[in-house]
Amino acid sequence: MSNYEKMEELKDALDEAREDGDRAAEAAALYGIGSIYFKEKVYDAAEDFWGQSRDVCRETGQTMELAQVLTDLGDLAAVGEKWETVASYFEEALDIYRRSASPQGEARILDRLGDVSLAQRDEKKARSSLEAALNLCRSAEDKIGALYFLDKLIPIYKSVGRTDEVEASYRELVTCAEKIGDRERMALGLAGLADLFKSNGREREASAYLEYAHDLYLRLGRGREAELIRAELARLSENK
Repeated sequence: MSNYEKMEELKDALDEAREDGDRAAEAAALYGIGSIYFKEKVYDAAEDFWGQSRDVCRETGQTMELAQVLTDLGDLAAVGEKWETVASYFEEALDIYRRSASPQGEARILDRLGDVSLAQRDEKKARSSLEAALNLCRSAEDKIGALYFLDKLIPIYKSVGRTDEVEASYRELVTCAEKIGDRERMALGLAGLADLFKSNGREREASAYLEYAHDLYLRLGRGREAELIRAELARLSENK
């Protein structure tokens, strides 16, 4: 079905919902129409229909539906870099997820707030949002989510010279990857630790982690990566 056909179907559903007084169906149809306009990059129309859906959700107490449409309105405002508006939508959605005890939704919004702060070059605020999201993943023992947020935090820690946090984050990343059986992510984390130790003059520790990463890459059949690590091990050996 084309977007045009979907649009016509949703507009018919909207008319029917309004005739029947079905506010939940009305909000859903408005949301669907806005989503199609967003996909088609007709942003003014998307904002209009999502805004109408938001208002209906508020009037009828559709809490989780409201959180979703606020999230989408925030994403839409981010397209135009309207950062104050973006933050307002995301913070309202975040409050809903917190009151609804939805850590997954909360982490998703914190991730977006982190991206907004990074876009505004506010690394301190970004770090705060992403660390809060990471803590939610830790509490839920969500290793995949933790890996995602560690990947985002490590470059921030590096940029401000927080070496201890970089090392701790790489170690946690390796542990999480090991627990879910992701040996490639383990190898990347080990290589990251080795690079950190090398830059701090800890060549012996760097060599040990590179050897471990090398073995993992061999087991994964990743010959090119293993060869690159062998070359780095040779350079470290020459410098002793």
